Amino acid sequence: MGLSAAMEIGKNGLTIYRVASEVTSENIANVNTPGYSRQRVLLETAPPTTHNGFPMGTGVRIATVERYYDGLLQQQLVKAQTTQGFDTTKSSVLQQIEPTFNEVANDGLGAAITNFFGAWQDLTLNPAGAAERQALLSRTQILSDNFKAVSTTLTDAINTQNSALVPLTDSINATLKNIAQLNEQIKTTELVSGNANEIRDQRDQLVRDLSKQIGITYTENSDGTTDINYADGGAALVTGADAGAFSLAVNAGSGLYDVSVTPPGGVAALVAPLTGQLGATVALRDTIIPGYLARVDALASTIAAEVNTQHKLGFDLSGAAGVDFFTGTTAATISLNSAGITGTDKIAASGNALLLGDNSNALKLAQLQGKQAMSAGTASFGSYYNGLVSLIGLDVQSSKTTVAQDEAFTRQLTTLRESNSGVSLDEELTNLVKYQRSYQASAKLITTATEMMDTVINLIR
Repeated sequence: MGLSAAMEIGKNGLTIYRVASEVTSENIANVNTPGYSRQRVLLETAPPTTHNGFPMGTGVRIATVERYYDGLLQQQLVKAQTTQGFDTTKSSVLQQIEPTFNEVANDGLGAAITNFFGAWQDLTLNPAGAAERQALLSRTQILSDNFKAVSTTLTDAINTQNSALVPLTDSINATLKNIAQLNEQIKTTELVSGNANEIRDQRDQLVRDLSKQIGITYTENSDGTTDINYADGGAALVTGADAGAFSLAVNAGSGLYDVSVTPPGGVAALVAPLTGQLGATVALRDTIIPGYLARVDALASTIAAEVNTQHKLGFDLSGAAGVDFFTGTTAATISLNSAGITGTDKIAASGNALLLGDNSNALKLAQLQGKQAMSAGTASFGSYYNGLVSLIGLDVQSSKTTVAQDEAFTRQLTTLRESNSGVSLDEELTNLVKYQRSYQASAKLITTATEMMDTVINLIR
């Protein structure tokens, strides 16, 4: 090995440690970049040569620049964020609905029901009293308005969730397209022996973001690409550089959106989202909120039916038989029968056509408040409604607790990822000093070889 070989080793060392310093600088610059995985330069001995029959080293070379990446942690984060996306969306919407059933802070539907039957009770004390009869009609209007207000709130919540599908699917489609584009960039870069670590980090971050919105499974391929499938339908969403898409179409029967998935190069097919933000939005729209509304409708329908049946058994102030007191069979339609109850004298408080001051029918109507008419004869109107309020309260509290647990688990996984893949400034600064010293040593090697060569030349002269 001559002095020229020593200078070559020094030159390679300058190049190698300059690259190593650049990688370290990249780590430091991205210490706060979400999803970034720190990188390191793996060095190895350069292939030796033979000199005078002896193997001689030729210095150092870069084996690869690798990123700290844990595939298992990535999978766990994807699953955890799918669950968190579902629970967080559900909890947020339920908390928006809860104030409608807050009977402590304001007089809501429960108080209106109590006051309505209380007005019948007051009428029994003075069956022919105009003031008592007018108070009953006022309380009836308040009851109807409260039923309509609750129905409107729940119906609006259903429509809001339906509308939320549009920007949500648009966001999902954009993410799928970006992942497919990054797949193409990674494949192209690595085909020419380039370094695609940063692009892989970007794609992994997008995969985690996507998992919040929908449930997915994914496969990492040997060419550097990642294929993604829809967990709730099995359809392919990303295949190499090709992306599928979600689409919406209005259902002619319900007037709400149906969700379809078109795989890359395939045909659209209906799917039933169950997980992630998309699954939560559909569940709230189709199951959870309609379930609450069905209970309120059942309460309105039963109150109207029970009151109408009893009212028709009585007689008004003219001795005429009573008519339906309510019209409508749902919370949205229940109302005073203004066509039949044209004035306070049409209220059938009497149980006898010949005893116009009798209060027996008004008393029976007041007693309906305690009748076990709900839940197959096991609950009164008040207890049934209180049960609904308790159910919603428990659902809200349970969802909050679940979200807190999801966030704690996700934080734990994120902490593990940061400890494995995150940038440590202390470590990077140490590496920076180490590579700087190595760079200086390589430069010194070149200087020393040059001085030795000058000495030899001077001897010849």
